[in-house]
Amino acid sequence: MFPIMVDLADEKIVVVGGGEVALHKIKNLLRFGLHVHVVSPSIHPEIEKLAEEGLVTTLQKLAEEEDYDDAFLVIAVTNSKEVNDRVARKAKAAGKLVVHAEQPDLGNSTIPASLQRGRLVLSVSTGGASPTLAKQIRNQLEETYDESYEDYLDFLYEVRQIVKKVEPDRKVRRHLLKIAADPIFYKDIKRRETFLHEIRPFAHVRH
Repeated sequence: MFPIMVDLADEKIVVVGGGEVALHKIKNLLRFGLHVHVVSPSIHPEIEKLAEEGLVTTLQKLAEEEDYDDAFLVIAVTNSKEVNDRVARKAKAAGKLVVHAEQPDLGNSTIPASLQRGRLVLSVSTGGASPTLAKQIRNQLEETYDESYEDYLDFLYEVRQIVKKVEPDRKVRRHLLKIAADPIFYKDIKRRETFLHEIRPFAHVRH
C-alpha cells in the first residue's frame, strides 16, 4: 500500500458496527477532530454517550448500501465476517475508501497505529501483519517524540510561513528552513524567539 495523508475534515465517515472494535476505531477518529456516522443494530453504551455529546451520529439498524452510498470512508467492523465482507465489497465497488477490520486485503485502506503531537503525526503500519507490533513501535515513538514537539512544530510552521513571504530565492529559503530544523532549536525557546525576531521584520517589508 502507498502511504498518504488524507484530509477527512469535510468528508463523511461511516463505521458499520457498534461494538468494542467499532468503539476503538471511533475513538481514534475522534482524536483527529472528525465526526463519525455509526450504523449498527446494537450500539455500545460508550458510543451512545458519544452520540449524546454530538461527537458521533448513530443509526440503529442493519447496514444497507444506502447508509454509506454518500460516504468517503467506510469502516467495516461488525462481529460478522459475512456482513463485513459484503459492506467492504459493495463500498469498494462504489469507489469508497474501505477499511475491513479483520481482513485488510478485502478493503483498499488501513488505519495505522499513529502518534500525534500537534502538527506532527507519526504512523506505523505492518500491512495488516501485526497491529500489535505496530502499536508497540508507536509506544516506543511516544517516548522519543514527547509533548514538547507540539510547540517545536508550531515554531517550524511559523518560520516556514515567514520565509515563504520574505525570500524569493528557493535555495535561500531551503537554507533558512534547514537552519530552523536544527536540533538546537528543539528545546531552546529563547533561541527560537531570537530567530523569529530576526526574520519577522522582513515579512512586514515584503507584505
